[in-house]
Formats: sequence, structure tokens, C-alpha cells
Amino acid sequence: MNNSSYENVIGVDVSKDKLDVYQSGSQKHQVVENTEQEIQLWVGQIPPRSLVVTEATGGYESQLVEALHEAHIDVAIVNPLQIRNFARGCGLLEKTDKIDASIIARFGQVVPVQLKQPPSENQKHLLMLNRRRSQILEHLGAERNRLKQTQDPEVQQLIGQAIEFYTAQLKEVDQRIKKLLHSPEFQQQAERLQSATGIGPATTATLIAELPELGQINRRQIAKLVGVAPLARDGGTVQRRRSTSAGRANIRKVLYTAAIVAVRHNETMKAFYQRLLAKGKPKKVALVAVMRKLLLILNAMEKNKQNYREPSLALDNP
Repeated sequence: MNNSSYENVIGVDVSKDKLDVYQSGSQKHQVVENTEQEIQLWVGQIPPRSLVVTEATGGYESQLVEALHEAHIDVAIVNPLQIRNFARGCGLLEKTDKIDASIIARFGQVVPVQLKQPPSENQKHLLMLNRRRSQILEHLGAERNRLKQTQDPEVQQLIGQAIEFYTAQLKEVDQRIKKLLHSPEFQQQAERLQSATGIGPATTATLIAELPELGQINRRQIAKLVGVAPLARDGGTVQRRRSTSAGRANIRKVLYTAAIVAVRHNETMKAFYQRLLAKGKPKKVALVAVMRKLLLILNAMEKNKQNYREPSLALDNP
């Protein structure tokens, strides 16, 4: 995307309680409370032909992005690692919220960004259900750990009741997600994604809700966006082991589970995994490579609007 078409690029450093805002046009910094009312007031003051750029913060930017979409103002959400690397490249080593906002604005002026498209009502609903599912799983894990550590029978009974409650709610949420995936808006995409071994309804819901860029960007971009791209960290004569970094942890979490299933039940993935182990790769590194390959396959499937096929999609190089 050509960012030069905007007269004003606004960088927003988002935290739980506030937004630090820097406008390239006026070169002014201001602080806005991260509340619906204050955000709405600020968004109403944004001049025409503006682009707002912010970092992915795991959800703290949600209110801002929703308000910008409602006001029909273009917004881009970028990987925090890109911003940090950009700052280092510009020789900007100091770090404050004000400085971060100005760096984000500068990034938005010179680096092409992908606009965040407004979600449909069903997409919003699926996203909220999917996040509630993650919360329930966290609660279940915590309660089961407490049950193991508790000897008091009465407390064990209370914890057991909590586990029953969350288990029942998880079942209810899963049913609602499946029903939504069968809606006309998502059915074809859900069936297409689930044609790949290891991709079940929960993973499908996460991909649709949390990774709308799937099929819209190239293989390198999608791998970096999720955080499964091996990044070079060489310098001089020193060559370090490639590693993955940043990206969307919630997507990596479901891909990890999907990859485990794939190496057990998909012959292509199993052979790929075994080849990496035979070359001396640690199991964790090999599994991340499977995650990346699976993501690239899903990206190609979405781009071409076709179901999983062996071997044409599966045999591209890692």
C-alpha cells in the first residue's frame, strides 16, 4: 500500500490505560485515556486523509480499532518487532511512550502497511466466542492444577464444582462456534481449512477470527506475521542459529496442536518431520518447521480457494 496518499500519519503507542498519540502533520504528542468515551472524542478530531498506525498489543488496541472503523478512518496494525527493528535502524535507542508513538508514525510514513479491514458482525461474534474459549481453557488449567495441590476434601469439592462449570461452558461455547462456522459466511472457508489434517473446529475458528490476513498476503509475510519465520541474526563472521520471534501467540498455540496431529496422521508432514530429525534438528525446532509448513499450505489453500491436496500443495520447500 502506498502511504504517500495520506496527508497525516498518526502513530499510536497503546497500553492498558492510555494511548500515546503522535501526529506527523502537526508533530504534536498527546495522551488519550484508553476508554471508549475518550477514544470516541479523540477519533472525532482526526483530520481527513489520515492513516492511523498502531502495534498489536494482544487486545488493548481493540477499542481504538473499532472506533476508527466506525469513523471510516484507515488503520494498520503492525508487528511490534518491526517497529523495534525500524527504530534501531534509525538509530533511535531511547524508549518512552512518547518516543514510541513518534517512531510508529515515522514507520507508517515510510514502510508500506496492510490496512486492517473492518470485521462483519459474525466475525466479531466469532472472535469474542473464540477468546472466551481461550479464557475458559485457562481457568480449567488453573483449577485442575489447584485440585492436584489441595488436600482438603471440602476445598477439593469446591474446585471440582468449578471444573464442572467451566467444562459445561466450554461445551456450550464449542457448540456455538460450530454453529457459527456452519453459517453461510464461514461454511466454505471452514470446510476448506478442515480438509487439512490436524485442523479441527477450534483451530478453524481461531484462524478465521484471529488471522483474517490468511490467503491475502504472501508466504513470507504470513510466516512473519504469525511468528514462525526463521529470522537471521548473523553478524560479521558469526552465524547464529535461526530463530522465530514475536507474532501472534494465539495462532502459534493452535498451530502447535495441529502440527502434532499432522505429524502423526499426515504422511507428507510425518516424512518432513522425520527428515528434519534425521538431520539432527531438535524435536521442538522440527515441530516449529512443521507449523510453518502447515501455515504456508493453509495460506495457499485460502489464496487459491481450494481444499488440501497431496502432494501439489504439501511439497513446497520449508
